[in-house]
Amino acid sequence: MLDAGDPAPDFDLEGTAGGQSGAYRLSVAASQAPVVVAFYTGDFEPRCRRYLTALRDTDWGSLADAVAVLGVAPGDLETHREFAADLGLPFPLLVDHAGIDAQFGVQRPDGSTRRTAFLVDERCRVRFAWADDGSGDAPDLGPVLDAVSAL
Repeated sequence: MLDAGDPAPDFDLEGTAGGQSGAYRLSVAASQAPVVVAFYTGDFEPRCRRYLTALRDTDWGSLADAVAVLGVAPGDLETHREFAADLGLPFPLLVDHAGIDAQFGVQRPDGSTRRTAFLVDERCRVRFAWADDGSGDAPDLGPVLDAVSAL
């Protein structure tokens, strides 16, 4: 898994936000604001629902002037669109069709994606990396929030 100081692999993935689809490039987003790249296992999976709901309910604006959140998981655009609408997500969900999870070091041996978050700065460097403890409880995003506040 990538760690603080590592370069974040740039990506260009198709995604959906607000019912609209489009292309999302990490380097472009990071040039405008710090980015939380939030990997999750899959749409409608209960633990991922809790994880993305916690991200949705975070008041990012109270932590920094601007922060972008990009959810990334395997799957397809239509299922991502349905999941985003179901949760009322204000951030895009991107389809990882290019093995980006493996490039970030969060692909499990069975091919699934581990729930993780990476704070990426304007130089596309990882400033902080967090991994879910796997307990199934609501994720403790406190360390991620502290890292955003420290920017």
